[in-house]
Amino acid sequence: MQTRAAAEDSDKEVFAKKPRHCDAEMPLADANDDSFLFPVEEIVQFPLPGYVAPTSINFSPDGRLISYLFSPDGTLHRKLFVFDVVSGRQELAFSPPDGGGLDETNLSVEEKLRRERSRERGLGVTRYQWKTRSPASSCFSPEKPTIMVPLPNGVYFQELYVSEPELKLPCSGSPIIDPHLSPDGSMLAYVRDDELHVLSLSLGKPKLPNQLTFGARANGKVRY
Repeated sequence: MQTRAAAEDSDKEVFAKKPRHCDAEMPLADANDDSFLFPVEEIVQFPLPGYVAPTSINFSPDGRLISYLFSPDGTLHRKLFVFDVVSGRQELAFSPPDGGGLDETNLSVEEKLRRERSRERGLGVTRYQWKTRSPASSCFSPEKPTIMVPLPNGVYFQELYVSEPELKLPCSGSPIIDPHLSPDGSMLAYVRDDELHVLSLSLGKPKLPNQLTFGARANGKVRY
């Protein structure tokens, strides 16, 4: 028994002393080769290299189009694109009229806090919403798909395949926070001066926004 154990120990010792060879050669870094040097700007940039992809992907109400936000130049400045599932054609649906859209320099305090809560870092076009077709109450052509896009200077409505978007709700003075369309597309709700407002989008002459809540700041109910 002891002889067998001694033999096993001897085999282990011999195996441990054998040189281990590997046919694959490890690449050696040349100190004079600049290809191994990365600028600090590339290491800390956002989005990270290889992580530029479409975001906020949605179907149009009729299911014929896929919409998404994307930055063709690989930065945080995004634009709104649509993809036709039938024809396979992709095209730009909305680009900020001023060329820039949302930027760190034109954000209100309220919008900065909202973006921090939602961990949002995108610029340019950051949000949008399809307008549900409602021929009886809509002020837009029922046959044309329409998208609502909020920007720092107001809320735009873009009918697809129409060249110019319409500034439906200008931002005069205090900022417009978190605008949303009603389920039937007939109303636009948003927060301004800490109060909830709605704007009717029904046919007929333009209507003024209607304030629904009062005294939010005085009652200490304000939450950014």
